[in-house]
Amino acid sequence: MKLKLDVLLSLAIALSSSSAFAQWLDVTSLDSGNGTKWSAPPVNGGKSWAEAYAKASALVANMTLPEKVNMTTGIPGRCVGNLGGVPRLNIGPLCLEDGPAGVRPVHGVSQFPAGLAAAATWDEELIYNRSLHMGQEFYDQGVHIALAPVTGGPLGRAPRMGRNWEGWFADPYATGVASYASVKGLQDSGVAATAKHYVAYEQETFRNQYGNFTESYAVFPPGEQRSISSNLDDKTTHEVYLWSFAESVRAGTAHVMCSYNEVNQTQACHNAYTQNHLLKKELGFQGSVISDWGGQHDNVAAALGGMDVSMPGSGFGGLFGVMWGDVLVELVQNGTVPEERLDDMVLRILMPWIYLGQDQKQLPDVVFNGVGSPFFNATSGYRDVRKDETATLIRTIGSNGATLLKNTGGLPLGNPQRIAVLGNDATDNDLGQNACGAGASSCPSDNLNGTMSMGGGSGYAYAPYIVTPLDALKKRAIQTGAEISAITLDSNVDSAVQSLLPTADVTLVFVHAWATEGFDRKDIELDPHMDDLIASAVNFSSNVVVVMHIPGVVDIEKWIDNENVTAVVAAWYPGQESGNGLVDVLYGDVNPSGKLPFTWAKSLDDYAPGTIVDDPVLAPQSNFTEGIFIDYRWFDSKNITPRYEFGFGLSYTTFEYSDIAIDESAAHPDEHAIQETSEPFLEYDGSNSLYDVLFSVTATVTNTGNVTGSEVAQLYLSIPEDDQPPRVLRGFNKVKHIEAGASATATFELRIKDLSVWNVVNQTWYIPNGEFKISVGSSSRSLPLTATWSKSS
Repeated sequence: MKLKLDVLLSLAIALSSSSAFAQWLDVTSLDSGNGTKWSAPPVNGGKSWAEAYAKASALVANMTLPEKVNMTTGIPGRCVGNLGGVPRLNIGPLCLEDGPAGVRPVHGVSQFPAGLAAAATWDEELIYNRSLHMGQEFYDQGVHIALAPVTGGPLGRAPRMGRNWEGWFADPYATGVASYASVKGLQDSGVAATAKHYVAYEQETFRNQYGNFTESYAVFPPGEQRSISSNLDDKTTHEVYLWSFAESVRAGTAHVMCSYNEVNQTQACHNAYTQNHLLKKELGFQGSVISDWGGQHDNVAAALGGMDVSMPGSGFGGLFGVMWGDVLVELVQNGTVPEERLDDMVLRILMPWIYLGQDQKQLPDVVFNGVGSPFFNATSGYRDVRKDETATLIRTIGSNGATLLKNTGGLPLGNPQRIAVLGNDATDNDLGQNACGAGASSCPSDNLNGTMSMGGGSGYAYAPYIVTPLDALKKRAIQTGAEISAITLDSNVDSAVQSLLPTADVTLVFVHAWATEGFDRKDIELDPHMDDLIASAVNFSSNVVVVMHIPGVVDIEKWIDNENVTAVVAAWYPGQESGNGLVDVLYGDVNPSGKLPFTWAKSLDDYAPGTIVDDPVLAPQSNFTEGIFIDYRWFDSKNITPRYEFGFGLSYTTFEYSDIAIDESAAHPDEHAIQETSEPFLEYDGSNSLYDVLFSVTATVTNTGNVTGSEVAQLYLSIPEDDQPPRVLRGFNKVKHIEAGASATATFELRIKDLSVWNVVNQTWYIPNGEFKISVGSSSRSLPLTATWSKSS
């Protein structure tokens, strides 16, 4: 008896989802590689781009075949990515530029806090404003398409992943909130956003076969080793890795960047299932899919698999191959690639260009110049586009994201008269403020690299200046009349420490860990000598405050419980205003309200195993065996006690929670979709959208301490379905500036999707029958309030 292909597929997906992940399903193999099985629906402009669609269609109808190809293929030019346009139709060249923390590699712009630092604020308004101000700088530098934000690639599955600091939370819901806000912020400035890296991009090691030309993980001749394959089942794809990209689509993202890795053994940029079916059909994405630089490995498979823009095309001196261009013209002429597919590519590029008004208002000319350097490390031409209020915003994000992990009385500092500062992280880099990030793959190992304001690689942005912690501390010491002395070395300091620290009222120790694109961290240790630095400090001071500039979790078990360590602050990678934002918190001008965007384990072994694969084989495979149980979901399901749980962060005041309530009268249709997705779901209570709000939950937050403070109230949901985590985040609300003794209300809206799970057999979202436990509190493991909501068949 023969079964239909769709039935076999659903059955195979269901089996892989319910088993111990012993089998891995390459859904695209059922496509025979020709894009016909998983073809995308025709574009129509969606909810918001109908007028742009009509204008774009008229333009495409007047283009010659070479002109259409010219719109889709990268060429050498002044930007990191360049599209030639169609001058005859008044479509000028388009400039594409990195990155997620500011315009790169360009001078005259700001270095914003890293995504992780912004995530630690848990503040949608700050996340939005960060992208809005950043987008204005892209626009003012003449950039049409910003290669930002990182919207879930990486999501944070692997604690050693070298680029986690570029993204947001190790949670799909929270990353979805940040993705929506950051896409909207960029595009409200007039620049096109690029949601990246799609999809399941969760390690640097072996990420790309072209990397063997340039990157440290090369073990085979260039081009011989395949990209790492992220092997994951259908349920995990939908409930974890697709979630934040859906929110980017809802925010109207102009573009999506396909990632370097394979997905279930098919190159991401060639993958018709993930690009045509999931992204363009299921999520209803109307914009273009842009390859990561070197993510395209084949001309035909990319075109039929749903990729729309080849980058760098013929740029970068052919380092990543020469793709499309004249070859694509020939492929269309001989019928290998239908011209309708090419038309679709061009429409997807032009619609957001028109929608954002870039067809009507010419952007400023590009003055920077990256020609001659394939990695664009050196630039010429200078335009200062910074605004005074941007520096204030960067400082605010730094102070609001600083996360107080321990405090037994060391903070706030008050008015110490004698201050000792220890560690090179407190001061400037010996080789200049951009020595670690100006295209470098890592900080020089034989150098005093100074304070870490940002990680490395394409996520780096040049700093116009860096206010170091020591700069800001000296300024404050002068204002208060304090004496301050600093030892800005990381080793061979014992004799100096013995004479300085015992006479100080407080010792501030600054340490860091470096992370960069192209490398995964070899462990979760601080950089060399820094644990020893803390050991020296606690031997000679009974009041040691540790400040860490870090890309994620680091091992602090050697010293965290030492009674002489009186406070610990995770300051992340905070950008150019590093010292100013930090000193605001150290002195209590700003009450810390940052919370952890990931789980801080006691040991690397406590996380799910095997999340970074470095086996030197020709076809490396990364099996996502933990499925939907990432980060805190893993710890909760395995009953592992972390050092600090997801969502944890201390304050200089205290808060109590009370009066949880559910209000079903607050139900209302989705009000936030700029573009609507086409995700299938079982209708509930007459709903028209998966994103309709079913009810709201409120809780009272009372400041029971002595100083004004802000609190991030968090809502977790326990879903009555097999193979679900004990709880999942489904809401957060930063209640700001609650005065001592006062109360405020935290409000959460629960949408249909927030209560739904993915049915792998029926290929649809649905709300399970049963009782949902709703928990509200200050972190994933401090949830004093509970309520229930039930659904019956």
